[in-house]
Amino acid sequence: MSMADKWPEMNKGLEDRIDGLLGAMPVRRKKMFGTSAWFMQVNDQMFAGVWGDGVMLRVGQDEASVLVESGQAGQFDPMGGRPMKEYVYVNSEQIAEDADLVSWLERGADFTGALPAKVKRRSKKSGASGEPGERGK
Repeated sequence: MSMADKWPEMNKGLEDRIDGLLGAMPVRRKKMFGTSAWFMQVNDQMFAGVWGDGVMLRVGQDEASVLVESGQAGQFDPMGGRPMKEYVYVNSEQIAEDADLVSWLERGADFTGALPAKVKRRSKKSGASGEPGERGK
């Protein structure tokens, strides 16, 4: 799905629905792209997000290609012309039933949960080693 001209407004009802369905899963929600996204606690990697009335999910490049080519999901292209290759877009009709939404969320969580932990970027205020005063040594 391409939204190059204007990004969709977040569907608060869908956000609440996802929060309820994820329940006790080890995930956390935070704001991204003017909407909400969910991250795995184990590695701080994003696996799902509300995109208008649908959901974008991280399933890996190979799985995304298969899902898009088969018509089971759409390409996630929020910038227009620069699709996010590991992500797919699932529209509101595809997630109308809770069981279907849970299945898609689990698919994203399974892939993303197996990824290595996100590496934290160093602060530009500190030196190359991350310690103050270490620059140039």
